Amino acid sequence: MISHPLAFMRLPYEVLVALDSRMLHFWLQPVHYLIRIVHIISMALFFGMDMLFDFGILNRRMAGRIAPTAQLMVRPLHVNLAIAMVTGVILFLYDPVHIGSRAYLTPKLLLITLALLNAWWCHRSVYLSVLRGDAAPTLHGQTGACLSLCLWIGVMVMSCLNSEGVPKVFLR
Repeated sequence: MISHPLAFMRLPYEVLVALDSRMLHFWLQPVHYLIRIVHIISMALFFGMDMLFDFGILNRRMAGRIAPTAQLMVRPLHVNLAIAMVTGVILFLYDPVHIGSRAYLTPKLLLITLALLNAWWCHRSVYLSVLRGDAAPTLHGQTGACLSLCLWIGVMVMSCLNSEGVPKVFLR
């Protein structure tokens, strides 16, 4: 019996078994924790920079001052996102049956996809004007930044919920 409200979104078990490679598992086993550390650090750096960038867009008083900071953050932001994505896929392929069986993985992947689509949607109309230091962001820009914040916070929440099981309650 599946009692989780998002259980219907789980990846099919047959797909997870087909992705499972014991050879890859044994190759990665000595460096698994190093890959996890790199994933967590790059994810934290990306999330922090994205939050600062989005809060800067949402704050109208920062319109003129955000451009120099944003120009410094763009390359590290993209590099950390790429590192987090690559290491995340590697960690998934390390043990797809175990990772893919977790209840919050599919909602997390859905939120990541939506956040990347939002970034693609906002790239020309919002982010490039912010990097150039144009006038204060429009309502469209603030909507994109707010949506970005909500989606990436959702990704982090799903990651946290996915990392540990439900706490056990011991009754006496």
